[in-house]
Amino acid sequence: MINPLEKDQKNLDNLLFCITLLLVFIMAVRVPLDSDMWWHLRAGQWTIQNGSPLLKDVFSYTRAGENWINHSWLGEVVLYWFFENAGFWGLGLCVAITAVASMGILYKIMEGGALFKAWFVILAAIICSFVWSPRPQILSLLMFVILLGLIRTYREHGGFQGTIWFFTLFVLWSNLHGGYGLGIFLLLFLLAGEILDSLLIPSNEGKRFGRLKKYFIWILVALSGVLINPNGLNTLIVPFKTVGVQTLQSLIDEWASPDFHQLTMQPFLVLLFIVIFSFAYSKKTVSGFEVVGFLGFTYLALVAKRNFAPFAIFATLTIGNHLPEIFVDITKSLKNFFNQHGNRMSRNQVVFPFNYRRVINITIIGLLGMVAIGKWFYVTHPVVVSAYEARFYPQKAVAYLKEKGIPDGRLLNSYGWGGYLIWNMPETPVFVDGRTDLFGDEILKNWLNILNTGEGWEEAVEKWKIGWFLIEPQQPVVEKLIKRGWRVLYEDEVSIVVAREGDQSD
Repeated sequence: MINPLEKDQKNLDNLLFCITLLLVFIMAVRVPLDSDMWWHLRAGQWTIQNGSPLLKDVFSYTRAGENWINHSWLGEVVLYWFFENAGFWGLGLCVAITAVASMGILYKIMEGGALFKAWFVILAAIICSFVWSPRPQILSLLMFVILLGLIRTYREHGGFQGTIWFFTLFVLWSNLHGGYGLGIFLLLFLLAGEILDSLLIPSNEGKRFGRLKKYFIWILVALSGVLINPNGLNTLIVPFKTVGVQTLQSLIDEWASPDFHQLTMQPFLVLLFIVIFSFAYSKKTVSGFEVVGFLGFTYLALVAKRNFAPFAIFATLTIGNHLPEIFVDITKSLKNFFNQHGNRMSRNQVVFPFNYRRVINITIIGLLGMVAIGKWFYVTHPVVVSAYEARFYPQKAVAYLKEKGIPDGRLLNSYGWGGYLIWNMPETPVFVDGRTDLFGDEILKNWLNILNTGEGWEEAVEKWKIGWFLIEPQQPVVEKLIKRGWRVLYEDEVSIVVAREGDQSD
């Protein structure tokens, strides 16, 4: 027979779990627009229509026909499927349910009481929200959480079955998104942590050697799984090609280091200090894996904000291993203090009958559910999406060009609008878009030099046979072009279209 107290505790735990996931959904569902989303959608559409992944550039003229390591081809198919079947509602739902799945798994695999886990999963969700956008990257975060769950399951036990799971995960991951490199880092941190333990903590050498051997096999299996994709060996170089692009920080905010003067960066510091506190006062031995992983992911997060998410997930799991017991000791000390000073807590607590508690729980879940669904429908409504699009993208300029005709010559576009133009004007090749690993520093620096009218910018315009610009009005090159006789075909507060004198468009 189930103990009534245990039943009440289980009901409370389930309630907190549901509330946590609903809060994550509310945080994650947002206007489903992102500068890279557009070209991901177009690539997903191309893959479905042609029955094979897109592995050559067909979107730009600066890299036209060159091999493109499309590491996210399967993730693009997933995004396009949601968009094709449910439009922006589908994209918003895709982001939200992926975020909920990631945080739900994190909740289940971490240690601690329900309230403890709820607080820290919400904190982790706030930090992870930087990568919650309609891009394959969000699927990579889900793979990262699943990998941590597999490590916790098979770290001490499990042989062939665990190896198969690791292999399967990395096969899927390397086709969904190039962020599989974070998973390789995690396994390397696991191996390095075990080596650190062997140097500092006495243990059974045979058992330790067995773990080292197993972790090394996992790394080899993971790398083998990565190779099973249309890009083959080229997939292994994707993380290095992307990180090696020096102009990333000047073009993409998420690749820049965090600015802790911004309030939105503060939750990262809170979690960082809590981990340090947990290590300092833990009653358990801090493992080498926890130390190496914490230092490794902290470094990655300090280098680029896009790495906040793996740090938050790893740090939250680490806190769950140590902080609950510290809280127990603190709670006992506080109770003893109040008891000694005569401030005993009242024992006459109000206890609702079980049926009333069920009604209250259902009401809470229902209200949060209504808020979640209401926000989902609102932020993904075509009117709201269109208003947001007009604010950040050249929506009106594209409409003008479609009506009046495309100017002669090639286009030089804003970097952040490349994907938008690929989706909305597919017949017009772009100069550059968000695929930094494809364009590299050569093209990106060339693009920046033209916009900023650096040395030789006019020669670069002639070299690329640029006939018109679709960029922000405040770019330095706009004034220079007008002085040299180029015509302003269209201008608003967001964008400007400038074409060579003599263009036939009206």
